[in-house]
Amino acid sequence: MMISLIGHWIKQSKLTRKELCEVFGVSQNTLSNWCTGKTFPTIPQAFKLATLLNVKVDDLYHWKEGKE
Repeated sequence: MMISLIGHWIKQSKLTRKELCEVFGVSQNTLSNWCTGKTFPTIPQAFKLATLLNVKVDDLYHWKEGKE
């Protein structure tokens, strides 16, 4: 099961959720879904997000063994 750590990194960032929504052209709801793992950014969005948050793409997610 893939666990999103995006919300954690956003909290550590100087960027606000509103700013990130504007950069990506997505709604607050979409960003919230990325943070909770309900949906995921596209690969290009994930790379851009990692760059903006100053982390590696691998840092945005955690893989947990078990049922999805």
